[in-house]
Amino acid sequence: MANDKQDFQVVIIGGGPAGIATSLTLTSRGISNCIVEADAEPTRKSGEAIPPNAKPLLKKLGIFHLLEDPKHLIYYGNESSWGTDKLEQEEFIQGIYGSGYLLDRLHFEKQLRAHLKTNDGVLFMGYRLRKVVRDGQGIQVNIKKDKDEVLLTTRYIVDATGRKASVCSHLGIKKQAIDSQFAVTFKALLNEQIAHKICVEATENGWWYAAPQQGKELMIMFFTLKQLIPNKSEVADFLKKELDSSLHLSKLLQTAKLDLTHVKIMPCGTSRLDTAYGENWLAVGDAACSYDPISSYGITSALGSGLYAGHALTDALANKKDAMLTYQFIMETTFQEYMERLMVHYDLEKRWAKSVYWKDRFLQTEAITRDFNQS
Repeated sequence: MANDKQDFQVVIIGGGPAGIATSLTLTSRGISNCIVEADAEPTRKSGEAIPPNAKPLLKKLGIFHLLEDPKHLIYYGNESSWGTDKLEQEEFIQGIYGSGYLLDRLHFEKQLRAHLKTNDGVLFMGYRLRKVVRDGQGIQVNIKKDKDEVLLTTRYIVDATGRKASVCSHLGIKKQAIDSQFAVTFKALLNEQIAHKICVEATENGWWYAAPQQGKELMIMFFTLKQLIPNKSEVADFLKKELDSSLHLSKLLQTAKLDLTHVKIMPCGTSRLDTAYGENWLAVGDAACSYDPISSYGITSALGSGLYAGHALTDALANKKDAMLTYQFIMETTFQEYMERLMVHYDLEKRWAKSVYWKDRFLQTEAITRDFNQS
């Protein structure tokens, strides 16, 4: 069994967008760091949209050029049926940033790793986190791949492990779950290509999201409450029934081939840490705050938190006062703005006020409003 010991100023656990953005920022400021990622190769994830106003952030991180790859689609706008039976249009061409991008998420993850390597990034791919121990002066991190064990010593550890917040769990820090919304995801093959727009449609038991992919493929997600999702054997029939209740998406998919044999079910509700940092640790991306997909924060927020975290850690290592408090302020402000926008958006939909799903949305909104008024 091989044993190794290496020292870095910052160790990042998780090689997704948030972790890589943190690493790129740290490296640009001369801070030694490494990423530990359990998956030796990126795994396929649901695609994501990059809104037009994210372009300045991507340029700051030096990764905007990655989106010019033909595997990512130009994203022209949104179609939405929310609070009304009409399908309303939002065209990006009228905005100052122009179009957005629909990501081939798997390809984007591969691009990010390759970009990190060309920028002197250190990656421990396929290594799993075994133990995190505070040693008085910093953190000791044990990682393992097959029979290869490595001990990493560091001043700061970054939790970039997504919703599960694995590092925080090791440190005994728990996330606060605000709601129990889940996503049910599958794909459809259309008979012909459609405009590169995202379609969002509210229905009695949740809401639908449909985004074009390469060729004639469409990624479809249905967002609902965990308790409304049936057993796995009944999910296909459940989705067909829910799809039939939609006014617009059902027409689009009338002659499409639905792939209901590879359905994914995953949590996607709002959750957060009470604080995004502590002694010798900091959380980024979904590990710090997990956002409702209707907000479109997603990957953009993950990249943004990585950028701010990299600067905060650099300043903290230089013993600059309040570096971490500044990061916490940014994360807290972002979360409060998100919650206020979320409340307004869900409050627009009143067609099914008595349904289980929309009653839950109302109760969440009411509770959040009460919390804000007390704070």
